[in-house]
Amino acid sequence: MTNQEALSRLVEAEGFASLDDLLQASLFDSVSLAICTICGATTEMEPDQDRGYCESCGTNAVKSALILAGLI
Repeated sequence: MTNQEALSRLVEAEGFASLDDLLQASLFDSVSLAICTICGATTEMEPDQDRGYCESCGTNAVKSALILAGLI
């Protein structure tokens, strides 16, 4: 899944009205919303996470929203 697809899924899954709302929420917290780019499972991880472990599919494919958006 592309970064844009992952961000769109994350916005929808977490109930945000827009990507801007999701990123704003992630910018000012010690954790960031994150998504597995393989299976689409969502979670919270460190804002700079780009290879987090996914408990759903067992891969290291979880990326934070801030990484996916290119802000970090």
